[in-house]
Amino acid sequence: MNLYIKLISGSLRSRMQYKMNFLVSSLSYGLIMAVDFVLLAAILQRFDDVKGWNLYEVGLLYGISSVAITLYRVFCVEVHNFERYMIEGEFDSLLIRPVSPLSLLLTRNLDLSRIGGTIQGILILVISIIGLNIKNVELFLLLIYLPISILSGVIICFSLGLLTATIAFWTQRIKDFQTFTLYAPFNAANYPMNIYPGWLKIIFFTVIPVGFMNYTPILFLLNKGGTLWNLALPPAVAFVFLFLSLRFWHFGIRHYHSTGS
Repeated sequence: MNLYIKLISGSLRSRMQYKMNFLVSSLSYGLIMAVDFVLLAAILQRFDDVKGWNLYEVGLLYGISSVAITLYRVFCVEVHNFERYMIEGEFDSLLIRPVSPLSLLLTRNLDLSRIGGTIQGILILVISIIGLNIKNVELFLLLIYLPISILSGVIICFSLGLLTATIAFWTQRIKDFQTFTLYAPFNAANYPMNIYPGWLKIIFFTVIPVGFMNYTPILFLLNKGGTLWNLALPPAVAFVFLFLSLRFWHFGIRHYHSTGS
């Protein structure tokens, strides 16, 4: 962890050499995501609710999903772009260093411009919580649990990203896989899971468990059903999925064939 902090600090210092680029990129990325939610809000305003979920309730789901995936994109850039290491043969250079290859990937080229998306997601959460006008006790529980839900989402997103990156050991290219393992599922997680057909809900609660990070806990916190298990499941599923993804990653490394370059 000490080494990780030092590597992260070095990466941050190098990125902040261009402060104006950081500010402009963060602002533009945040605005792009804000427009996306404004369009969603405009559509939802045409209806009283969607399967029992109003605009502010959907806003909670959207905010958690947005913050989770943008934090993943901030800190796990090279995991997300792992395809390049296979195609250009750069992974060999990580294997010869006395540090875990995954640790090196997680400390390279932090994408700080995505912080704008994180801030946008937090603002949506604040607006949604204010608009809900829920009771003090329920509000306190919601505020306490939101960081747990977001952290669970980041871990689930990282696990999915790592699983997809590991596939590159055999396929070299993973961009097409990311559409199905990251982009589409997290876009779907912006909405309540009860709007999807049964077979799709099974996928979102098993092989791609994005439903656990926001829908499961919010269902209980907004008194829409469920039990206290709804609050225990997200972190439990996140860490189980993380364990499985790490195991698969190490399996992939053992079966990696060097480019010889």
